[in-house]
Amino acid sequence: MRVDSYVDIRISRRLLLAATAAISLLVGLLIPTLIHAQRVQETYDEKFNIARDTGGVGVAVSADGKHVFVVGPEGILVSDDYGRTGTWVQTVRLK
Repeated sequence: MRVDSYVDIRISRRLLLAATAAISLLVGLLIPTLIHAQRVQETYDEKFNIARDTGGVGVAVSADGKHVFVVGPEGILVSDDYGRTGTWVQTVRLK
């Protein structure tokens, strides 16, 4: 005689919602850091070429160090996150 067995798993809606929220939060925290990262100095010259071979650059920092400004003969770069890689934006392109 054969007896068929089965497994019955019951998950409450509250547990399902909590698990979905936790997974969404975890994915939301991990994905932006993976997308936001840039390769170290690989395309720096092409993206932010503000210095000439014969001219230098100037660096200025806010009192708390959060805002970093780099000025060169070709333009101005700004970072609003302590100069972290991937936070630089070219605000002015000079000719």
